[in-house]
Amino acid sequence: MSPRLFSVGRLLEAWWAWALPLSATLCISACVQGQRAADSGDPGFPFGPSAIGVRTIAYLQDIKPIFDRDCALCHGVRENAGNYSVRTYGDVMAGQRPGDARSSVVVDCAPGGSMYRYFSGDSVTEATMVFRWMVYYNAVQSR
Repeated sequence: MSPRLFSVGRLLEAWWAWALPLSATLCISACVQGQRAADSGDPGFPFGPSAIGVRTIAYLQDIKPIFDRDCALCHGVRENAGNYSVRTYGDVMAGQRPGDARSSVVVDCAPGGSMYRYFSGDSVTEATMVFRWMVYYNAVQSR
């Protein structure tokens, strides 16, 4: 095998090693920014069917009870792990971007996210509620 063919082969191999994961990441992130929910049925993407149903989701009525039960011990009562607190609406919203699926609270609470495993109830339903509250309802405080 000539040195030139070897280096071209290595170059192609290296190119595929980063190009494939990069293109997959771009495709997935484009899906997360997809269309807004019509709220005429199942919440569907990105978490699939859940027990939420069709209703407006608000912080005080829906999200705060989840955060108080599953998150406050580490993020507000005794300490602020990761410099993040769920003690108040203002604390929860610090650094978040309502309407953006890339907000850290959405990413961390999603399946596979660092906080998903701490949900004590139906994890899919709770993650879907956090997602819909932040993205579809722009993190509304109360209904």
